[in-house]
Amino acid sequence: MACYLSSEPKLQKDKGYAWLIMVLSFLSHFVSIGFTFGVIGNLTTIHSQFFNIGLQQSSLIGNIHTTTVFLFAPVASILVKKAGCRMTQIFGGICLILGLSLLSLATKQWHAICLFGILAGMGVSTTYVASSSILSVHFLKYQYFAFSFASLGSFIGNSVWPMLCQYLFDTMGYSRAVAYFSIFHILHVIAGLSFCEVSQSESEPIDEKISEAEGGVDAAGDKKLELSIIDGGYSNHAFKNTGEDAEENKKEETDSEDASPATVQQTDASSSVSKSLLALARLPKVWMLLVNFLLWNSCSNTFHILINDYLMKYTDLADTDVTWAVVVLGIAKIVGSLLVVALSSLQFDRLNLHFFTVILYSVMTVVVPYCTGKESCYAVIAVFGMSFAMSISNLLAVVTEFCHVDLIPLLFGLLLLSESVGGLAGTSLYTLLAVKTEEQYGLVLAGCAGVLGSLLLLPEMIRRVRGREK
Repeated sequence: MACYLSSEPKLQKDKGYAWLIMVLSFLSHFVSIGFTFGVIGNLTTIHSQFFNIGLQQSSLIGNIHTTTVFLFAPVASILVKKAGCRMTQIFGGICLILGLSLLSLATKQWHAICLFGILAGMGVSTTYVASSSILSVHFLKYQYFAFSFASLGSFIGNSVWPMLCQYLFDTMGYSRAVAYFSIFHILHVIAGLSFCEVSQSESEPIDEKISEAEGGVDAAGDKKLELSIIDGGYSNHAFKNTGEDAEENKKEETDSEDASPATVQQTDASSSVSKSLLALARLPKVWMLLVNFLLWNSCSNTFHILINDYLMKYTDLADTDVTWAVVVLGIAKIVGSLLVVALSSLQFDRLNLHFFTVILYSVMTVVVPYCTGKESCYAVIAVFGMSFAMSISNLLAVVTEFCHVDLIPLLFGLLLLSESVGGLAGTSLYTLLAVKTEEQYGLVLAGCAGVLGSLLLLPEMIRRVRGREK
């Protein structure tokens, strides 16, 4: 499949302007997902005091916000498909700026629900999908590095935003602090204005541009890399990614290169979101991945919700020790994300990394109820944090190996929707079990669900191995 780049500016994959896009995506992750999960705990306490409501009512604001982030993701992916990453990113930035700036004028709980819970949640969802999808447009050879580096921004945000948030609340008060929050989200609009995407209307394909610029050496190298990845069973350039489909993929590439730009443009215009969704629905491996996302997210959410209460009630850890356990978890997540960045240059099937990391932190979820000492608890929490961060930083790479590059935004949105279902239904079930019995039973059941979610991917992993052997 040939890619065509806009002439203003003349872009090349993996070079020049692409690195600016990667940095902007990193910063967007820092002030979107990093912001959401970094300030939600502080805001729950602050909202309780500011609106004079109970913690349960205050937590409803945060729950609606996180739920909106995931439930709105399919809509955000359709916006990317229809309007492109640039307009979707700008739209999300405007939603966040309006939501947080108007939140500074809020006087009642329902104001916060509408502005922060829904409007800002929509903004986080659209910026997250857009800033993630744009990377697949600008990177091929270094796509794994770009994906993991951008995800690192969210984990750094998770560590920085709680301290920054509390500092602003203590020094400025609630209204002025949330008004200052909106200033940070201007970055989304700047990033959106900088997002230049692949265009199907130009007459000169990317391979020809690279060939003219560098004598065809890089073009040949990139093409060999692309075909070798397809043969190896992991690529973002075809629906069927095993070795037995390599000839069909090569034939499709030849046909698309011979086609005129007008034909390509006409084909793209005739495609619709419904046809794209139908194409995804026909792939059994996509359904496996959706169920996997549902189960592992319910496992990780349950761990994060129950771990503090469990450590205080059922272990010998003092309150300061529990606080340090949270610090260990945060540091371990940053380390795990950096490990994925370090592994980005290695060529291997990213589904394998996803499989083993989810298995590992699911097992840690089962093991942690049997830890009573401080050292053992810290060790298990550190392993959980590292493996969890590695799986999250690897998600975009996994998505690119399951579908055509044009379908990545839609699949990514569906996967986030599946995560929300797992977070709402699965986590509620495990938490209810923990309340009715004891916390350890909820943690053990959640861990078993995470293990089951990984095992569902074994048929796809075996199919890829057999395809490479042929």
